[in-house]
Amino acid sequence: MFSLLRTLLVTAAVQQGAADAKRRLRRGMIQLALCFIAGLLAVGGAIFLMAALHDALAFRFDPLTAKLICGGGLLVLGLIAVLIARQPLARSRVHTVRPQAASIDIASAIGQDIGATLSRNSGVLTIGAFVAGLLIAAKRR
Repeated sequence: MFSLLRTLLVTAAVQQGAADAKRRLRRGMIQLALCFIAGLLAVGGAIFLMAALHDALAFRFDPLTAKLICGGGLLVLGLIAVLIARQPLARSRVHTVRPQAASIDIASAIGQDIGATLSRNSGVLTIGAFVAGLLIAAKRR
């Protein structure tokens, strides 16, 4: 009697777990498809923005200068992406620190984590600020 009940309970649990797994897989596939579509839309938007930037620079300067500015900007963005990709992934301090007390100051932990990340990426941030300054200065002329 008890073995039959145990078998029925185990079977029900396995079926429930399989249904949950299928549901999670379906949700994950939908999220993956939406992220892929969003990525394609973002790349298309970036291409149109680059074309608009080139047209605006070509109107302001000559077309060769516009091509050089756009190419240099893309090169700098590519180098920044390579530098970021080469950095090893480190665990965040927010997730590794175990709570000692009942009340946790999450804002200070996030602030420390952001400060540590900014201090590690200071070169990339400096280059990004320089490029942003060049773009703003070119826009004002």
